[in-house]
Amino acid sequence: MRVGVALALLALWGATAADAQVVPSRWRPDEMVVIGDCSVVLAVGAGSDLVYAVTTTGIGLFDARFDRWELPVRISAALLPPMGAPALVDPVDRSLWVGGQSGLLHYDPRLELTETVAVPGGAYDLMFDRDDTFSGLYVRSRIGWHLVARGSGFLSDVTSLPPPDRQIRAPRIEEMQRTLPGLAARSLALSDARLRSYRFTAGGEIRATGDVFVGTDGMGLLRLDPVTQALEPVPFGLVGTQALAVAVTSDGVVVGSGARDARRGFTWVSADLQRFRQDEGPPATGFRFTNVLDLAGTELDLWAATDRGVWRVGADGRAVREASALVGDAEVAYAVAQVPGGAWVGTERGLFFVDEAGESRRVDAQVREPVLAILPRSDTVWVGVMRGLGFVPPGGDEVLVPGQVADEPWLRDPVVALASAGAALVAATEERVAWRDSAGAWTVERAIRGEVGRIVALQGDAGGVWILGTSGLARFRPGGVAFQVQVQQADLPGLPRDLAVDDRYLWIATDGGLVRMDRRVLAP
Repeated sequence: MRVGVALALLALWGATAADAQVVPSRWRPDEMVVIGDCSVVLAVGAGSDLVYAVTTTGIGLFDARFDRWELPVRISAALLPPMGAPALVDPVDRSLWVGGQSGLLHYDPRLELTETVAVPGGAYDLMFDRDDTFSGLYVRSRIGWHLVARGSGFLSDVTSLPPPDRQIRAPRIEEMQRTLPGLAARSLALSDARLRSYRFTAGGEIRATGDVFVGTDGMGLLRLDPVTQALEPVPFGLVGTQALAVAVTSDGVVVGSGARDARRGFTWVSADLQRFRQDEGPPATGFRFTNVLDLAGTELDLWAATDRGVWRVGADGRAVREASALVGDAEVAYAVAQVPGGAWVGTERGLFFVDEAGESRRVDAQVREPVLAILPRSDTVWVGVMRGLGFVPPGGDEVLVPGQVADEPWLRDPVVALASAGAALVAATEERVAWRDSAGAWTVERAIRGEVGRIVALQGDAGGVWILGTSGLARFRPGGVAFQVQVQQADLPGLPRDLAVDDRYLWIATDGGLVRMDRRVLAP
């Protein structure tokens, strides 16, 4: 957001600097987008064509005319309203007003600004005068009714209200269930594919079309068809809050979620953030793993390294734990890399290859240590292990150590990530990177823990390599410019976990959700 625009709006509404509370960011909304778990909807506001869904991770904007999501808005957790809070869309400027225990939350999409208006006694009901919408917003607190005059942001007491037939009131979900048979019937048996029960939390109606949108406490935003009275999901968001792994697919990315969340599984996200498909595993049991540590493959054939072995999810959504004879159910798989004919899998007890039929074999029985990273490159498979860097030669069945690597002490530390950057092979320990040129010579770079923290992932392209650490993201060109820090820890919603790169975007999996960054605003 431009500072000048924010200050101009504050002056317009007569608010103080403390009233404008947004998640700090030096990026424009289209440059950095954060996608989280949007399954719990706290409030819903419906206008003439725009539907707002306030979730536990921010504000979602759905354009009902074109069935299209606008970019979501991050807001401070301190601004989130209680579940079932009243919400109204301003008929004049299409902005959102939401009531809460301490006052009003106001979001204006034109200026990309979120602000608050303090209301003594809280804001428990909202109303516009249909014939005089320019006068402002009526707010009911525990004390009585007030008017927030348009253009001032100040509260004034009111002695009379518009006649009932002129009142545009914030709908209550209880009232909607009494008047809409489709909602009333489903409210008693609202459940998902895993038969978990949920309830409606808020709702709103687009009067021009009769479309009704309702929020839930675990199934996200739903749309009620005005003719059939059937409920259909309006998909948006991830399975769970914590994004642990991410991989590029043909039209976007796939994200692995889990860890601290009760919900775990995979979410396929289109690059334009319009299509979301979630998979939480078998309806009866769900996935048995807790952590997803690495992903590879496509939407039709996904491989996942987890804390409960390696899993494969096919086009039919059926999940199978592979290599069960060699990789125990409680064995951690750290890395997976798909190749024609199968996939290479690195576990806490060594390296395995699993073919398309599910048959598996151990590669080099002498390697019984954790394999942390895998990179197929031409006919050679490079691996990062606890004792450094190794490779499996074409047609080979053992892990070898390159000669120069054996003589370089820094390359004998645990190698946690591997990537190709043009003709160069790049390997990373937790605090530095090393690279091998086309002639086979290795160069070990200086420690960069001070710039990016502990290195967790690498992604390369023709121009260089992206280095993701616990404190930020840097760009490095082997043999070229020095490390350029592009993204700082404060820019991200949580601890960074994984990284994926396509031609247009850079995707970062974090504890606070998935981050999509436009590569055009980053250094080449």
